[in-house]
Amino acid sequence: MITRTARGHTGRTLQAERPEVAMFALLPLAVAARLAANLFDGPARGHTLALSAALWSLAFVIYLLRYGPWLASPRLDGKPGYWH
Repeated sequence: MITRTARGHTGRTLQAERPEVAMFALLPLAVAARLAANLFDGPARGHTLALSAALWSLAFVIYLLRYGPWLASPRLDGKPGYWH
């Protein structure tokens, strides 16, 4: 929902591009790794949890890098928004 809202409020098309697809793929992979961690003990569990955290964090870093500049700039279409 945050990607759709950010695209709409910045005057961009409501179509997912590669960065969004990557984010949308990374989050369920992070969840799967987190669930898989319950199957392991010891170091393997810790490594799987670290993988989950890294995937989750990477998804949000992509969001920050992609949407941060958009959200801090005027709308593309020139309509009034937060920065007008």
